[in-house]
Amino acid sequence: MKQLFSFLLTAITVNAFATVRTVSNNPATIAQFNTIQSAVNASSSGDTIYVHGSPTNYDIVTITDKSLVLIGPGFGPDKNIPLTVSIPGFTINGSAGSSDFCELQGLIVFNFVANQGVNNLRLIRNQFQGNFNFQHTTAASDFLIEGNYFQSQIRTNGSATLTNFLFQNNMFYGVPCCTSGNISGFTNSVNVLFNHNIFIGPPGTFQIFSSNCRFLILTNNIFVNRNPAINLSVSTFSNNITFNCGPVGDTAWIRNNNVDGGGNIASQNPQMFDQASVDAGSGNPLMNLAIAAGPANNAGTDGKDIGLLFDATGSLNWANSRNSRLPRINIMNVVNPTVAAGGTITVTVEAKTSN
Repeated sequence: MKQLFSFLLTAITVNAFATVRTVSNNPATIAQFNTIQSAVNASSSGDTIYVHGSPTNYDIVTITDKSLVLIGPGFGPDKNIPLTVSIPGFTINGSAGSSDFCELQGLIVFNFVANQGVNNLRLIRNQFQGNFNFQHTTAASDFLIEGNYFQSQIRTNGSATLTNFLFQNNMFYGVPCCTSGNISGFTNSVNVLFNHNIFIGPPGTFQIFSSNCRFLILTNNIFVNRNPAINLSVSTFSNNITFNCGPVGDTAWIRNNNVDGGGNIASQNPQMFDQASVDAGSGNPLMNLAIAAGPANNAGTDGKDIGLLFDATGSLNWANSRNSRLPRINIMNVVNPTVAAGGTITVTVEAKTSN
């Protein structure tokens, strides 16, 4: 029997008196701060920090007991000079309720940690590599994880109760065994939904879930070369498609006391435009991963294609996930670079949005 779960993910409240701060470690770009941490230290809850793309990695960042929004240009910005924001370590700490409503958008993060007390976290259009840890020991709730590219092992504390987690429109790229791309610790799950994601990696029927995960809801996902049955039990599958996942993985919804919610498609090619590259093990997030034809076309629980979302309107379009939601300058040209004293310089600017 199909069930409908409502995820009550609280939106970030905009404070009329909030401050916007800018950061750049690139001497060619003017900003108020040259490290993200210094901007975080100067900020109060409700503030927003814009971080400029740079050819140089930024330093590690720690947020403690503050509700902040950090926005970078995206993990593959579609612009003339596609500089990104790369952060080697990012930790969010919080007392009970103190770090609610933090949002990270458009960043590349190596080794991410959210500790006990952090709830209502929004991770949108980022790239995560290395470790990705929810270190909650008792409970965590209301996480929106959307439009991200994961090359990470996502780990949680198996003793914690995780409530209202939405993983939507993400690309999970995993390499063999346990070094990357696996999900572990989702043992006490309440309304934890994986919806419209793709799970891919090099050829081989390698596992996705690397420890006992239970009570998950999986809808409208594509699994290629990755076995979703190993270590996953008592979970509900609806309208997913598997391909090259092995005889067990291809029918994960009838294994380990899992529930077949209907609409699942076993051992069939999803027929993404760049399917051949996916089958060969490519992890390039800029591939064309839209559905060209075949069994995944319009076969989701919502009548949309199974796999990543490519909505023509709105923010849920994987083609836009490489960019943050901020408007960006795509091209800027100086029309008359030679100007007489007292003359006027003319500049043309072309901007794009990826909402």
